[in-house]
Amino acid sequence: MLRAAGVGARGKTRMEVGNHNEVSGKPPMVRAPRHSHRMVRRGGKDAMGRIAGAVIIVVVAIIVAAAVAVIYGSMSWNRSSDASFARLLALADTTPVTGLPTTFSREQLDSLPAPVRRYFGRVLIPSQRMIRLAYIDHDGEFALKPNQWQRFTSRQLYTTAPRGFVWDADIHMLPFMPVRVRDRYAAGSASMLATMAGVIKVVDQEGTPGLASGALLRFIAEAAWLPTALLPSEGVRWSAIDDSTARATVSDAGIEVTMDVHFGTEGEISRITAMRERDVNGTSVLTPWVGEMSRELMLVSGVKIPVSASVKWVAPEGEHAYWRGRVRGARFEFR
Repeated sequence: MLRAAGVGARGKTRMEVGNHNEVSGKPPMVRAPRHSHRMVRRGGKDAMGRIAGAVIIVVVAIIVAAAVAVIYGSMSWNRSSDASFARLLALADTTPVTGLPTTFSREQLDSLPAPVRRYFGRVLIPSQRMIRLAYIDHDGEFALKPNQWQRFTSRQLYTTAPRGFVWDADIHMLPFMPVRVRDRYAAGSASMLATMAGVIKVVDQEGTPGLASGALLRFIAEAAWLPTALLPSEGVRWSAIDDSTARATVSDAGIEVTMDVHFGTEGEISRITAMRERDVNGTSVLTPWVGEMSRELMLVSGVKIPVSASVKWVAPEGEHAYWRGRVRGARFEFR
């Protein structure tokens, strides 16, 4: 009875609703189940989550690939630089030095201008052994463009017979993307290579006369860090200018360069000036070039060398100071 009555009551209700809709002329309202809205919202969130996850994966993959490229580039660059050092050392080992002095003596200074004599008396001790190899590490700042200084570290090898060097620098121009630079000179031949992270070449020059003469001039100027290389027995010709300035001239493999050396009150080299080849849009242009050495000296194996230095171009459009560094470490090997 109760079930039948219930069924009848529910059936009556349905009939009443149906009759009401029929009277009103409106179609019956069909409502979606509440859980379907939740499914739509959940589905949208899931799609957005999948997109965000894919983006994160792509970004992480790019970062990992860039990190791998930087690590690989650094390892490859270091191996290449080590090979450049090894080639220069091998060249020095096979270059005859017969007839070259093994020690410094005061008699070598007799014919030199007064400021040059004072200089060698200041930085060398009697019977100082002649430098064969010099290893100099620097840190400091480099400016590719005027006043845009970036931190750098470098290691450099110099040889005196033959005259040569390899400069291997790490310039921190971009975060996690260092600029690696390697300059080389040996027996009249020079090269310059610069890359982003050791992978992407930015500069690659080799074999031009302007590059070679500029590199030889650089060697003679930087010989303040290996002073016995400036002695007349090493082929440097000195001529007087005044009581505090002298001119140094060097010939190497058919290249001749000249620089004026200015000496401080205590005999140290304070400044060098020269006309040096500068690359201007692929063309070598002789430009005034100035290097300044610190008055402060440090003692390395009996030899006194400048603690720091800076270099600049004096171009028609204005001065461009581009290198300033401090000696982080120095070591010599002697004949």
